[in-house]
Amino acid sequence: MSTSNTSLRVTELDYFGIRENLKTFLKSQEKFSDYNFEGSGMAVLLDLLAYNTYYNSFYMNMIANESFLDTAQDRKNILSHVKVLNYVPESAHGATSKINIKVTPATGENQSINYIVLDRYTRLMGSDVEGVNYPFAAINANTAYKVNGAFTFSNVIIKQGEVMTHQFLVDTANNITGRYEIPSSNVDTDTLIVTVQESASNNQTVQFFPFEDITDLMANSKVYFLEENSNFNYDIYFGDGYLGQNLNSGNIVTVSYLDTSGSYANSIQKFTFTDPVAKLFRSNVKVTVVEGSYGGTDREDIEQIRFRAPYFYRTQNRAVTKGDYATLITKDFPNIEAASVWGGEENDPPVYGKVYISLKTRGYFILTDLEKNNIKNYLTANRSMMTVIPEIVDPEYVFVLVRGDISYKPALTTKSESELQQLVKDAIFLYAQNELYTFESTFRLSRLQYYIENADPSITASDVQIYLQNRKQIDVGKAEKYIINFKTPIRKGDEFQKLYTYPHTSIYDSTGSVRQVYFEEVPQSYTGIDSVSIINPGINYTLNAVITISGDGSDAVVEPVVVNGKIESVKVISSGTNYSRAVASITDPFGSEATFTVNLQSNKGTVRSYFYDQNGQKIIIGSDEGTIDYLTGKITLNSLRALAIENNPFYDENILTFNVVPEKGVIPPSKNRLVAIDTNNAQAIQIRMVPQA
Repeated sequence: MSTSNTSLRVTELDYFGIRENLKTFLKSQEKFSDYNFEGSGMAVLLDLLAYNTYYNSFYMNMIANESFLDTAQDRKNILSHVKVLNYVPESAHGATSKINIKVTPATGENQSINYIVLDRYTRLMGSDVEGVNYPFAAINANTAYKVNGAFTFSNVIIKQGEVMTHQFLVDTANNITGRYEIPSSNVDTDTLIVTVQESASNNQTVQFFPFEDITDLMANSKVYFLEENSNFNYDIYFGDGYLGQNLNSGNIVTVSYLDTSGSYANSIQKFTFTDPVAKLFRSNVKVTVVEGSYGGTDREDIEQIRFRAPYFYRTQNRAVTKGDYATLITKDFPNIEAASVWGGEENDPPVYGKVYISLKTRGYFILTDLEKNNIKNYLTANRSMMTVIPEIVDPEYVFVLVRGDISYKPALTTKSESELQQLVKDAIFLYAQNELYTFESTFRLSRLQYYIENADPSITASDVQIYLQNRKQIDVGKAEKYIINFKTPIRKGDEFQKLYTYPHTSIYDSTGSVRQVYFEEVPQSYTGIDSVSIINPGINYTLNAVITISGDGSDAVVEPVVVNGKIESVKVISSGTNYSRAVASITDPFGSEATFTVNLQSNKGTVRSYFYDQNGQKIIIGSDEGTIDYLTGKITLNSLRALAIENNPFYDENILTFNVVPEKGVIPPSKNRLVAIDTNNAQAIQIRMVPQA
């Protein structure tokens, strides 16, 4: 006998949905049409069937997800996917420092030797500001000769990590895979030294080097290969006699490396020797830090692997396109967080035959000279085309200063005003962390306000103004011309919001007196409309068409000239005053599609200098100290001879900051420009909480 419904719904994958579908199906059968499922033992069977179906659907879904690199979550499966792309996840990397060492033999120590050697892996201890100790080691041997009774080692490179050594006996009969696991999850693979000893009775050793390019491999190439295993440690293995030299039973493999703390050991400025220098001297050893520790990174996580592996495969280990350079550098130098690359033909002015690379490090604003040289040598020797010269340029940081009022309703929160203020600051820093700090990032004022207004349910509005800040290193004592380029349009200032500098600069005035001087924009009080350019003349306009000028000024009047239904030109009847920005709109009952650009009378501004006298009165010293290009954001100081720059705890020594209001609330990316909010600067965010009824 037929039933009313014999189909079983299979669209639900959750337990309760599956159970209800099973129950509905059974109820559709004639023999169960009046059956009480909940009050019988059949409920247990329904539970069992629903659980079984749910488990199966869950695991099938997991299998499907783990089958693809972009959805897999298990590190083992991700490793399996990237293995076919010849991608080896980056290990942790120890922080690097540069030091000078002066050894003066003490009384009772050997005074007769003329030179000493600082052995590779001589151990030191670094201490951070909190007193936490981290082991360091010299990564190369260094020689110093006695001069004036002392030995001096200059620019010694040390790296963070504990020196570790392991040996493996090659047994081809019992170890068919020929793989040897390095028993450390914190190995710095850049420090791996792999040697092969002929046998226990023959101590002759040969060093093997990491594999780089399959096209260079021959049967006798002394290379080793790395691969992350299922224990999340690294395996090393060797060639098969066709691609790389193979090993024989009885060979002894020795692996030395640094076991590192990664990013934890960055910014260390204090070092002491654990081992005696040259195995002789311990007492009179002075260490001077040239560069504090930097570049320590943690091992690559699954999201980094997922993102980088396809791009690495695309480059084929060669730098040809701009994307290749960025991929290889961020892969092989984990301390690099972001890269911007452009060809010399795109440079201003053009320089053919070069590729320009700007790099941002993790936690540091500017690369050290050592890092730049290492990266440039790496590209020149191994990766880039012979006819292309790589040039490393510093990123140009533009910092955002946040000013304004934040409205909130006290009745909607139990938090104090200071607590709310801190929440807003935290939200601003979170915005910077999530959406800035890369060369591709775009600053959006609207997004910043979104973060602010969602910091707490009691916040109702944000009236925020941003300044852009550029920091310039001043050469004290020399008369220099300085150019500061924001590379974005800036707003013409008035008496309340305009270009200003900070802190003060000490200079001689025309009378020879020393003045503590600031620089500012000469307010553009009488800027009017110069012309209106037609972008699209539109269609079907009549002689009744009216163009209206709107902006922050007043009294501008223009008239359209209409010919055959199109706007042929626009006459300026009155220029108006006080415009720093303006737009034109047209109204007509029949016309449409016309668009315009309003051109102001001047796109240039002037910089002046001033100081405050003993009565607090502003005194202008120079009325024409430099120029401002509002369209490009370029500021020029004609000549500045600073005697001193006021010290400020939030900036480096001899830094003068230039602060402007951008024309728009959107700052797009531009080559090596990085837009940031300096979390270490207490003056970066100045906001006021305003209670509302």
